[in-house]
Parts: sequence; structure tokens; C-alpha cells
Amino acid sequence: MFFKKTRILFIFIFLSPFIFTFLIISLTFYSIKNDYFYESDNSNNLAINKEKYLTYLPHSGFSNQRIELENAIFLAWFLNRTLIIPPILFFEGAATFWQSYDKLYNFLAQNILPNRNQLKFCSKNEKNNTKCVHGSGLGFRGVRNKSSIITYTMYNWDELLDFTSLKHHIKYINRQDFNYENLLKSLHIYDSSEAYNLTKDENRYQQRYYDNATSTIKLNNFKERVNLIDLKQRSEKLLHFASVFSSFRIVRQLPESKKFWNKFIKKILPNNPILINITEKIVAEIGGTNNFIGVHARLEGNSFLKNHNNTVQSFIKRIKEDFEGDVCLKTNIFLATDIKRDNIVLQPFFQTFSSCIYMLDNFNGFLEPLKFFKNPRDGVIMYELFVPLVDLLVVSKGNKFYGTKGSTFSSYAKQLHNTWIR
Repeated sequence: MFFKKTRILFIFIFLSPFIFTFLIISLTFYSIKNDYFYESDNSNNLAINKEKYLTYLPHSGFSNQRIELENAIFLAWFLNRTLIIPPILFFEGAATFWQSYDKLYNFLAQNILPNRNQLKFCSKNEKNNTKCVHGSGLGFRGVRNKSSIITYTMYNWDELLDFTSLKHHIKYINRQDFNYENLLKSLHIYDSSEAYNLTKDENRYQQRYYDNATSTIKLNNFKERVNLIDLKQRSEKLLHFASVFSSFRIVRQLPESKKFWNKFIKKILPNNPILINITEKIVAEIGGTNNFIGVHARLEGNSFLKNHNNTVQSFIKRIKEDFEGDVCLKTNIFLATDIKRDNIVLQPFFQTFSSCIYMLDNFNGFLEPLKFFKNPRDGVIMYELFVPLVDLLVVSKGNKFYGTKGSTFSSYAKQLHNTWIR
């Protein structure tokens, strides 16, 4: 036993220098390995620093912001730039309106903050008395009850829409706030000449963008022509647009542009699980896609209010022409609108199709989960903000769709209808 222990001790003493040398070599290799990856990470950072970016300023309601997003995605693809996507701005009972670049930026930077979800338009006068003003005086329209307090929240687009296909065509980053200095710092831009503010616009329809430099299509309502090939050659790290709203903002004539646009429009669809689940339940309750038509009646605001009677009569006429005889024996109707069912404007519609009209308030039970759904950003309950989106999704799921001319809500519902049903 003694000799056995002695032999083990002898072997350990004999091998100790080799073990020590092995440990030194291993540690040295580990250090070199980590230094290598540190250098590699730096190289990647250098590559990132050479990347070029594009962003824009959101405004107005959901549908207008969506059109801005779609236009910005096309611009990022065509110009081969990473898109910095502003969040969706949801306001309860209100919406911002278009302002010039400087005014809009100031409004967003000062009022739309990541750590807040309410705007209170109050100030103190010379006598130190607090005075609150109506939100419409500070960049809002459609403010309910002349309120001086407006609840808002920011929501990432990729939490609402399916960006799976988009990731194969462009790179994007979600913007977290509207502080211009924070934006530049996040992109490692320390020289102002590296950021090109493209639209110092004094007109809502300032610039129109052309993918084909030889295009002969006129400006129409726009004031200035910009050929995208010229923007593609700009060397600045950041191209910053103001508003890119309008379905007519970009003239797409090149075959590759049309191919990308048509493909991407069909892929970037709503996929928020809670909205899809509620929509499917309501559609099933109506009898399924084949058993109803969708009608969107925009009847409030600007020209829509002036033409509301004509709009309602137009729907009645079009539906009767498409369905001979008793319409309600052949189909149900889901009506999405911005006024309540007891509004006198809707009475001709209800009188004509009284037995087969459904509205979202017929399905309040299915909307209950939204009362508990919180925005993970700030804890804001999304019920009031998501209900119009359920209306949008359901109305687009019918086997036919009738929309209001000039409404961006209707145009999106039609776009979704064409993708899902056809």
C-alpha cells in the first residue's frame, strides 16, 4: 500500500511540469481566441458604421401611417438602405395631422415620449394660474369632448404585421423615440453633413418620387420631382424624409419595382394573434366568408360628412344591383362605419337591409380579451385602439367588399380583401 501511494506521488511530481505547461498554453490560446473575436466584432462594427439608413416622420391616423410605412419600405428597397421604422402612433379619440418637417419633428420630439402615455395641454400664465387648451390647437384633429388630455401609445409595426417575407428584402430597425440627437447618436453619426434631411416641405404633397428617370408621368398635385436614381447616388449615411404619405407619392414603372411591390403587398399582412383570433370568431359567427359581404362607410370628417347621404344611397344601389331580389335571402352584410347604428344617416341602409346587417357591437363578447391586452411598451390597454382594427379585418373578410371612395381605411380593407379572398 505504501509503495502504491509513493508511485502515484512520483508520477504526479513527474508530470507536474507538463500539466503546468499545458495550462499555460491553453490560457494563452483562450486569450488569443478572445482577442481575435474582439477584433472581429470591431470589424463588424466598422461594417455597420458604413451602412446607410433611411427614415421618415409619421402623422395622422393608422391608415395614413400604414401608407407611409409601405412607401418607406419601397424606398429602402430601391435605395438599398436599412429602414428605421417609427412606431405606430395610436391616439384615443384623436389623430395628429400633417405639419411641415420642422413643426412635425418638434411636435413629436416634445410630446411623444417613450416614458409617457398622456398629453396634457396646460401652461401657467403670468399670475401662475394653470390654463389647459384643447388638443386641436397643438397638432390634433377629431379630439373627443374638447379634451385637453389625450392618451397615446407607440406600437411596433412588426408586432402587428407579418414581416417574415420583408426580412428577405430589406434590413430594418425599430425607432424608439423622436429625439433627433438620439437618432444620430444611435447611428454613430457625429458630423451633421452625414445626415441629409430630404424634405424641408412646406406643402403636404411636396415631392413625388420616380423610379424611372425618363418617366413622363406628371407631378399632378405634387410640387417637386425627385428621381430615385439620384438619391441612390447620395453618400450620406442617413436620408431623412418628412412625410411620405400618399398612395400616389411614388411612381413605379420599372418591371423590378412592380414585381417587388406586388409581391410585398401580398405578404405584409396583419398577423397579431389576438386580433386574428377575434376576427376568425366573428367571421364564423356571421356564417363564414361565403355568407356575408363587407361594407365600409366613412361618414365623418371633411368631405365625407358633406357627402354622407350620397355615400349611403350609393351603397344601397350598388348592393341591389349585385343581388337581385331580396338581398337578405342571399347574403348577410357586415357594416363597418365611424358612426353609431342609431345615427339618422344610416337609417335608409337599415330600413333596406334590416334583417341581415351586422355591426361590431353585435359581437362585444368576442372583444372582451382586448380589455385586458396591454402594450408591452407602457402598459396602455389597447381595447379602444385595437377595436377599429378588428372592424377592418372583419369587413375585409367578406366574399365581396364595398368601400368609401377617398377613404384610406377602405383602400386598405380592399387591399386585404383582394389578398385574402382572391
